[in-house]
Amino acid sequence: MVKLAKTPFGFFAIEEPNQIVEMKELPRNAKEVAKLLTGDAFEKWKEKISKKYEVEAGLMDPLQVASLIGVKRKEFLEFTRKVELEAARIQLKGAIGKDYIVIQAVSGLDDLNKSINIMLNRIREWYGLHHPELKEENHEKFLRMVVEGKRRESMGIELSEADRKAMVNTAKTILEMFKTKEKLEKYLEKLMREVAPNLTALAGPNLGARLIERAGSLKNLAELPASTIQVLGAERSLFKHLQKGTPSPKHGVIFQHPVVNRAPKSKRGKLARTLAAKLALAARVDYYSKEVKPFLVKEWEERVKEVLS
Repeated sequence: MVKLAKTPFGFFAIEEPNQIVEMKELPRNAKEVAKLLTGDAFEKWKEKISKKYEVEAGLMDPLQVASLIGVKRKEFLEFTRKVELEAARIQLKGAIGKDYIVIQAVSGLDDLNKSINIMLNRIREWYGLHHPELKEENHEKFLRMVVEGKRRESMGIELSEADRKAMVNTAKTILEMFKTKEKLEKYLEKLMREVAPNLTALAGPNLGARLIERAGSLKNLAELPASTIQVLGAERSLFKHLQKGTPSPKHGVIFQHPVVNRAPKSKRGKLARTLAAKLALAARVDYYSKEVKPFLVKEWEERVKEVLS
């Protein structure tokens, strides 16, 4: 019977009385060793040893091994400390996945949309003083008209060159914000297809990102039951339901899904439940394997036809 030891200097199989029968020496580089120790190198070596020897449960104290391999206690502890610091860095990096970038990107998109809406309301009121008859509903067309400065006879006030320049510069800034928004949406779509391909296929990149943002991470979303995913974003309504007995919410942010949104009111709840169930499964697949599962979309589409028929 042998006892195993896992140390920054190597992996050892030790037989009584303190005889090393098998060993795997590790490089004397703290970064390389940290990668090996935080990975599955020891488990693979242990599996190999288990085929040759009967292995005793538990691991031997690494410090006991130091004297066996001729390493002084001080040297052993100093190198161990360096390896542990590198391992901590690796684990910290591993703990923050790209889903956190998704959260920042979708939150940035929300902030940008709010800023655009505020600035649009301002420029419409502002330019309306000069040209109140202009009723162009398309925001970007309206902004380009402000920049061009063309108008027929109007009841509005005349502008000085300084007035006109201030409005034009503001309109140009908002147009740039629209371009930034478009680029950010394209970036988010690409990022979501990398981070959560199945969630994206079912919900679209924008809604999928909002679900991750509401849950706090892809891991959290993958651990949520479908019933919770169904009402993510409807926390206030749910709180009122629990406290005051108001009707329970049938859906949260998943109401943004075009199928749920456009469905007859009487069928939205059923579609929301079905979609939430598929999203829960998609989130788990994305978190644990990222393997694309086309059947999820196919089953969802078939269920939609069944419910709406």
